[in-house]
Amino acid sequence: MSLPQSADRVIADLKELAELTSTNGGAQRVAWGPVWRTARERFTKKVGELGLTFENDSAGNGWVTLPGKSEETVIIGSHLDSVPNGGWLDGCLGVLVGLEALRRAKATGEQLPVTLKVVDWADEEGARFGRSLLRSSAAGGTL
Repeated sequence: MSLPQSADRVIADLKELAELTSTNGGAQRVAWGPVWRTARERFTKKVGELGLTFENDSAGNGWVTLPGKSEETVIIGSHLDSVPNGGWLDGCLGVLVGLEALRRAKATGEQLPVTLKVVDWADEEGARFGRSLLRSSAAGGTL
């Protein structure tokens, strides 16, 4: 798998998500709403196709873990939620790049030297409860 093919697949995933979750006004993936749940279900399905599991933590963040040779961990992610009428890339790029990293790692058939985690921070935009970065701040110990 070459890098351009990988980039093309990320762009295709982004366009697919936009088509699935946007109106003429923009992205409509407000956290915990029906469109956001659709986006999460789509992502969960793609993760499952890799033989991996999407797990929610107690704050509603979604995690995918690919164990490596070491417990040292690299985390890639962002958020699938958006503000109302957000742009088509609103938040989701990091999650879908993380998905592609998982795909590439699984395609090699070799275990990575470190554990790879992909995270979808829940309500990262703060559109639902009025406080942005709430869950990532809590996870990072800066809340």
